[in-house]
Amino acid sequence: MGFQQLFPLTDCIWISFVVLTLVLFVPILCRKLRFPQIAGLIVTGTLLGPGLLDVLEITPELSFFSRIGLLFIMFFAGLEIDLEEMKRNKVWGIIFGLLTFAIPWGLCYTACITLLKLSTHTSAILACIMGSHTLISYPIISRYGLGRRQSVTISVAGALVAILLALVIYAIMMSTSGGESFNPLWFTLKIAVYVAAVIVIYPRIARNFFQTVTNSFSHFLFVMILLALSCGCAQVIGLDSIVGAFLAGIVLNRYIPKSSPLMNRLDFVGGTLFVPLFLLGTGLMIDLSGMTGNWLFLTAFAVLFIIGTLGKWIVALFVQKAKGFKRDDRLIIFGLSESHAAGALAIAMGAYAGGLMDNATLSTTVLIVLFSCIFSNIITENGAASLHQDEQSDVPAQDNRMLVMLTGSNTLQAIMDTAITLYDRSDRDMVGLYITVNGEHAPKYLQDGKGRLKEAQQIAASADIPFITHNRLGNNIIDSIIHASNEFETNAIIMGLPLRHSIDLPYMENIISPLNDGFHGQIVLQRFVTPINTIRRIVVLVPGPVLQNDAFEKCMESIYRISMAIGCAIEFYGKDQPISAVRGTGLNFSSGRVSYNEVSETADMHWVMSGLHNDHLLMIVGPRDAESHAGRSFRHLYERIHMPETDFSTMLLFPETQTVKGKEEATLRTERDFLKMLRM
Repeated sequence: MGFQQLFPLTDCIWISFVVLTLVLFVPILCRKLRFPQIAGLIVTGTLLGPGLLDVLEITPELSFFSRIGLLFIMFFAGLEIDLEEMKRNKVWGIIFGLLTFAIPWGLCYTACITLLKLSTHTSAILACIMGSHTLISYPIISRYGLGRRQSVTISVAGALVAILLALVIYAIMMSTSGGESFNPLWFTLKIAVYVAAVIVIYPRIARNFFQTVTNSFSHFLFVMILLALSCGCAQVIGLDSIVGAFLAGIVLNRYIPKSSPLMNRLDFVGGTLFVPLFLLGTGLMIDLSGMTGNWLFLTAFAVLFIIGTLGKWIVALFVQKAKGFKRDDRLIIFGLSESHAAGALAIAMGAYAGGLMDNATLSTTVLIVLFSCIFSNIITENGAASLHQDEQSDVPAQDNRMLVMLTGSNTLQAIMDTAITLYDRSDRDMVGLYITVNGEHAPKYLQDGKGRLKEAQQIAASADIPFITHNRLGNNIIDSIIHASNEFETNAIIMGLPLRHSIDLPYMENIISPLNDGFHGQIVLQRFVTPINTIRRIVVLVPGPVLQNDAFEKCMESIYRISMAIGCAIEFYGKDQPISAVRGTGLNFSSGRVSYNEVSETADMHWVMSGLHNDHLLMIVGPRDAESHAGRSFRHLYERIHMPETDFSTMLLFPETQTVKGKEEATLRTERDFLKMLRM
């Protein structure tokens, strides 16, 4: 059987084998060759496509998965941007979007009319292709963790503006050339209604679903349903589905914490399978056969590519100079705005079907897609790698390990959500601890501990966090916690607060205070009455005075991580010295959506607590010295959070101390009673 009879492959099993093999090994080879992985997949698809080796061709199945991959790219772009940063830079995002579309559009339109002698409608459509861009290189930004950078936020917002302008002009050209009628007012009204509906409805149903359903696999399916619905509705009103995917990502941004099992599942499914298939499929669509030697075709390609690239570079340079960005930020802006893929192909194929493009013009567009994607990825990779290296050099090396004390199954998910949110990827593994007090029912509790630890390990694995389990039998809760922390060299402890109606002051005296005396690392105690991603407001009380040192800054860093994960407003309350200390950390809580409020007395903090609801989170920074003025203030606040009328989530944070105080031998007669409280 000859080569022509074997290829292109038609059997779905062999197609799956070849495609998955390419998705696995091409990125590995690209890393060894220091070639952009995204561009490598596109080039591979071109080589194996119908135009050259003819091993693979676009089948309906590959086309479907490729389309899903593009939607994932746009969805991730919406998920990973900082909403508050985007709000603050919305003016610059719009300005950049207008400029990065208008300047290349004007240059390319003029070139098409004067140099290439094309018709007005064809010139306008080719100019739309060069003016718009697809965030094909955004996975590089995600890989380096730069999604919240201001230059990236402006670029992403500009991409949406540019694609909208391109689609509007494309629709006008198609209608005026004898296609479907176009009503600008009706088109604008449909867009406004669609965007308003998604912005208003999605947050409400997402919050209700996450509060009602706790199964993380159901969360994944729910998000996929909302993504598909948004994309489908966008197509109904005449927009491309990528606009719907991007809008869904923006709206669901705050309900999908970055360091969460749900985000890890989305990233795994999209980044491992669908996005690579889109890149491979883009390459398969590029047919280079018959293009060589055609000087008219090559001239058109050179003119459009050079002029379009020059226009994008001019805008990127302008934004860099105007905002005072680094050179690497300019490379990222230029790299993200340079690539033309999905939008360009969709416009080109529509124009070809409508008779506004011939084969040569369509081939020119396809070649522009190939080279722009390769060029975009090389530029973005260089800029992102350099910025990432600079940021890493500014961060001191960490050798941290977190201990998570597990109790009953009702609180396990909330504790693990908090631990995952506070976990730093530069830290060592996480340690899960379950304590059973020695006694008559110890074997039963030990067996329960195995189940709790296994469940916690699965949650940590879904967030790609290494997790060590430790099922401990002891005579004293505090001693067991401290011994385990010393054994595993941990410098932070996270544990749950019992429910409001099952806790009183003896818990403060017999659990919190001895733990403060015996453990020198940071201590976090939490009780959530609603899932962490449904919290709408954070209130932080800082009874003072406080010592502004590394320990306090680490405590503020923990609050910063939680505020960024939740993405809601945060309010600080305290006397002038504690508030000054919080400001002195320089942390940009919730990207600026923060207020600092000076209150004179503890009674004022009680008044603040009276206005909290069940979807609010109260955080209190507790002092390690219970006998100080701040310690007495904290005790009053602690008593308040257990009153019957309080029904909000609570978190107590105790900064680490450099010296471990002498600890008196604990004489707890009711160890099992306190452990029972923890498990409720």
